[in-house]
Amino acid sequence: ADYPVSRNTLIKRIGEEGTDSIFTALKSSIDEVGNFARDFAPAASFTKGGSINFARNSAQAIRLRNSVDEDHHWLSNSELTEKILIADSICGVHTKSSAVVNPMELLLGLAKYLTKKGVAIYENSAATIAETGRLLVGSYFVTAPRIINAVEAFRSAPREQIPLYSLMVATEPLTSQFWSEVGNFERATFAEGSHLINYAQRTSDNRLAIGGRGARYPFASKRSTNIENSAKTHEALRALAKSWFPQLSKVRFTHAWGGAIAITRDWEPYLRWDKNRGYGELGGYAGDGMTMSYLAGKAMAAEILDNTSSIRTLRFVNRRSRNWEFEPLRFAAINSLIKLTDLSDAEERLTRKPSLINRIIEPLILR
Repeated sequence: ADYPVSRNTLIKRIGEEGTDSIFTALKSSIDEVGNFARDFAPAASFTKGGSINFARNSAQAIRLRNSVDEDHHWLSNSELTEKILIADSICGVHTKSSAVVNPMELLLGLAKYLTKKGVAIYENSAATIAETGRLLVGSYFVTAPRIINAVEAFRSAPREQIPLYSLMVATEPLTSQFWSEVGNFERATFAEGSHLINYAQRTSDNRLAIGGRGARYPFASKRSTNIENSAKTHEALRALAKSWFPQLSKVRFTHAWGGAIAITRDWEPYLRWDKNRGYGELGGYAGDGMTMSYLAGKAMAAEILDNTSSIRTLRFVNRRSRNWEFEPLRFAAINSLIKLTDLSDAEERLTRKPSLINRIIEPLILR
């Protein structure tokens, strides 16, 4: 159960009680999605196998040690290798509050469920303008008493949120011999404790899917298909996977893709509902969109119905982050931070000590 900013950062902003409320709601959301998937989308292969963050040098180990709490438990090297065997790993942290799911199959199951309830879903009907009481769909305006703008990174708000790109690659289905050597029989999600974000999972058809950041930010927040298909970033992800699992040296990587995620200036999501206008916006999940978007949608429903649910008191409901800086400062600063984050990891691989570069840039990132 992840929130876009760390638990410690959130405690500094809103205190322990408010922070606990958010993480409790997120953990409950995982189970609620799982219950729906089991009943109405079994092909989504929902599996709550937890999540593992592992360290491959002592600097990463220090950060992981500092993340241990009642929900995140320390793994010694032997305990880690019992769960998953990763080259050069030395320790890790495990939480039960994570799951994997096939998002397309979940979406199809949801669509089927809703249509049976009488909900009309219109495909191939792109809405290019959303405003009070009406949508521009193609060349026609469609009126509606309530409109929700939930397109996240595709909403045009260049100073309120920016599009950062998260890319992924996936292998061909891997042999039973590979997985018997590597482990991860519970299908836990896993990631290296580096500064540059990465994430991976064992899919239901036994592929390794791995993703991460590192692609550049586009000037003036203009989304770019070239960036989401960055060959350089995709190759870096393949190399990272092979460094974790040398057995992949002769395995084919059959898929590569990417997409934009929305990031606010303080990295926190937002949900706003204007009852008088009948208009709402939500997004800014910063890559934690599976559970976070479910929770935000549930909160938006409570706002529209104007009920007494405690979900309406959560931090992200009816709040606004401060704006991002103007261009070209935004372009220069963000891409410099992406590069310096990568250099921080390189420094730690060499020195095995917490990065001096990261010590300088961390206060600027606000996570």
